[in-house]
Amino acid sequence: MKLCALGIETSCDETAVAVVEADDHGCRLIGEALATRPEEHALLGGIVPELTVRQHLELLPKITAQARGKCGRSSFHVVGATAGPGLAPALLVGLAFGKALAWAEKVPFHAINHLEGHLFSPFVSCGKWPEYPHLALIVSGGHTLLVDAVSPSERRIVGTTRDDAAGEAFDKLARMVGLGYPGGPEIENEAKGGEVGIYSLPRPMKGAPGCDFSFSGLKNAARLLLEKNPDIARSGSARSNFCAEVQAAISESLVDRCRNALEQTDRRLLTVSGGVSANQGITRALEELARRSGAKLLTAGAGWNTDNASMIAAVTARRALDGVASDWDTDADPRWSVAG
Repeated sequence: MKLCALGIETSCDETAVAVVEADDHGCRLIGEALATRPEEHALLGGIVPELTVRQHLELLPKITAQARGKCGRSSFHVVGATAGPGLAPALLVGLAFGKALAWAEKVPFHAINHLEGHLFSPFVSCGKWPEYPHLALIVSGGHTLLVDAVSPSERRIVGTTRDDAAGEAFDKLARMVGLGYPGGPEIENEAKGGEVGIYSLPRPMKGAPGCDFSFSGLKNAARLLLEKNPDIARSGSARSNFCAEVQAAISESLVDRCRNALEQTDRRLLTVSGGVSANQGITRALEELARRSGAKLLTAGAGWNTDNASMIAAVTARRALDGVASDWDTDADPRWSVAG
């Protein structure tokens, strides 16, 4: 008999619920529902916590009913909800809703680390459980870090950002030249018509020892470039060339840090997840790095790379299969580390 787990994700602006079936051999998604309102956040220049909380409160009951309807299951064996890291008010909404749902259904409840969900996603999107050891790159709007996943219970962070996350840098750089939100897809699309090298931007931390990231210098250099060349912000070849340079700068930085981490850990499996991993130019560069390093790259499948409830449901299912006790007393932790 397969175990049925329901997961809830509200760490940021997405309101998401998913249901998976799982056993010791792996898991599969059987129903999900997602709601987000990027156009509202775009008008305000980014995520507004108050708006996000109202969205979660309004949509969670409806989204949960939709996910349950899609999977054709009237009951489930366990409930999990993201408890951190993320926006504290948003986390509290999903956590409280998940506990109430589990209590009403008389099933166990698990508080899930959002980043652990990202660690799972490259594997569970293929229907299998994580393989160990492996090196994981999590790269999104809120996080950029390298995790050495030694075993299910042993993880250590080998590299993290010293300032902005890569996705946040994409958003801010896109805003500088009048592109929409989220900035990553906008810059990637605009860069297709541009040429690298027309403008010169730094490759943050490239060639430096260690595995840490930094993107504040790139933003500052871009700001100075735009002050001297304001025409770049207008649509046309100048903006496309600027976006191509930004895309190359962030991609080369990520690849360089991953190269150091692979050498440091001697891992032969590299995974990448998080919203920025949907950037095809970046994943192609990481594939080439893995090939040259004698490693294999595993990416999260479409729909699993950005914030989603499927990965939360998968971690919840694994906890239940492993007999982990319920987390009724766990509170939201906006800075919950994935190291363990």
